[in-house]
Amino acid sequence: MAGSLPLELLLRSARREVEDDDGDAAMPSLVALQGRATREVFDRACALVVDPEVVLRELGVRILRELGDEQPDGFRPFRGETVALMRARLALEPDPGVVRWIVSALGWHRDREALPEVVALAGHPDVRVRFHVAAALPGLVDRERVEPAAAEALFRLCHDEDADIRYYALYAVTREIGGLDVEAVTALVVGLADDADEQVRAMAVAHREAIGVVRELLDGVVEPGRRERLIGPVLVELAWAEDDADLLEDLITDSDLAERLVRWWAGRD
Repeated sequence: MAGSLPLELLLRSARREVEDDDGDAAMPSLVALQGRATREVFDRACALVVDPEVVLRELGVRILRELGDEQPDGFRPFRGETVALMRARLALEPDPGVVRWIVSALGWHRDREALPEVVALAGHPDVRVRFHVAAALPGLVDRERVEPAAAEALFRLCHDEDADIRYYALYAVTREIGGLDVEAVTALVVGLADDADEQVRAMAVAHREAIGVVRELLDGVVEPGRRERLIGPVLVELAWAEDDADLLEDLITDSDLAERLVRWWAGRD
């Protein structure tokens, strides 16, 4: 088992995994290092993050990205030291392949203070960096009151030239972040209804229809101003709650309405 190997052997093996990474290969040594949340591993990873070799910097960042299990407070071990190092390196790192993993690490650690630096990379020329920005933003924004610059960056990424980036950004907008303006989201999904990518098209069309259904179900039960503010949060909650109406209680005190929403969600095509 990789987890029982000596640290030096694990590091050498993980370096080869990073060098050969094609996005699909198993990386048992890297995973073993991430699971060994000790001060020794943390310190070695920190040293790698500033190494002259690009592959070792990437290895260090990827170890720190998922080092240890989440704690009772929702965060991982060494979080404060990790995010401080990641933010410092983000300002200095010249290699886009390492930058993408720094952005990802900040997202995994939910370092909201890094939001401005990550938002600034939404227009980065390297597609890998933009992809990780789209994936990281849901962990960095205030999901109830999304920062305007972050909302603008997400909407821009929904129109990225890369289909995977468009999909990830649209997923964030429609399934993860409820605090976006519903009119702006509606305009976005209407514009993406004829997107070149089938998955993006389907998600856009489905979300436009979902906005209309939720608005109709809320109509007459919730006053219009609050109704519009509730549409996004309700759809995000439904995406995660699925068939559990109790999980809507914090948003909707009307249990019959919550049941109708859940039944509709469960029975949609």
